[in-house]
Amino acid sequence: MQYVFDFGRLRELRRAKKMRQVDVAKRMGCSPSHLSKIELGEMTATVDDLARLASIYEEPNIADFFVRRI
Repeated sequence: MQYVFDFGRLRELRRAKKMRQVDVAKRMGCSPSHLSKIELGEMTATVDDLARLASIYEEPNIADFFVRRI
């Protein structure tokens, strides 16, 4: 079974928490462009990126963002 990360859900979560991309990027220690590329799936997020996002979004179950590829 193969799993992929649903990067679009990161953007949905950020918006649901009413957080601006520039603010999240600053807390991550990256540029807004870097975060945008992660959210769009144009850049692969590192494990550190995902851990930082999980902490910022107070989302302990980051594994929920993985979906099974059929």
